[in-house]
Amino acid sequence: MNILGFLLGQWLSNFQTGITEFPCQFPCPWHNKTFTFYYSGEAGRTWKFYADGQTSLMSDEGPIILNCYQITERFLIVRDGDSDYFRCFPIYYDPEIPLEFIMGGWNGFRFINHTGEFTNLCEFCKEPRFIQALSATGPPSISTLSLNCTRPSTCSPPGGVCNKSDTIPKACPTTTVPTTTTVDPTTKSHCLKKQDHRPII
Repeated sequence: MNILGFLLGQWLSNFQTGITEFPCQFPCPWHNKTFTFYYSGEAGRTWKFYADGQTSLMSDEGPIILNCYQITERFLIVRDGDSDYFRCFPIYYDPEIPLEFIMGGWNGFRFINHTGEFTNLCEFCKEPRFIQALSATGPPSISTLSLNCTRPSTCSPPGGVCNKSDTIPKACPTTTVPTTTTVDPTTKSHCLKKQDHRPII
């Protein structure tokens, strides 16, 4: 096989299995935020995301360091510290509600001395045993959120199979810079002068 054929094959493989980010960063709005888990309306443990975008700390029976390892479609794979233990979470995250998301869990698995990207997610990104809402701003408004698929696009049921175009949004919300009006310096109207540098609404 020539190099062009090989590269085309790799591109088609990536396209068929959805978009992968490896190594990954947690979504920008989560950085420097602490989320509380809500299950059946009750608050539970917390998950703190650090400013570096890759490190987080989950409070459980004892604190657990979870590093962002890989994101494929809407599946977040984290690594327990620098150990051989990983977890795969299906995530539903609406960028319009940047400090809330829904997560399925708790698919933990072990790969000894694993260093590269995971290519077959089906064996460990299984149908989650439960679903929890997380919020950094108090009890979540989860009526607008759902976890309508729970398996990667290349996998089969049980569970709802996601579309390969599904993603976890990553960008921070954009802020608009107010536009200022400019006035012709030859204009002598005092009314117009009062409007200098006033944002257009």
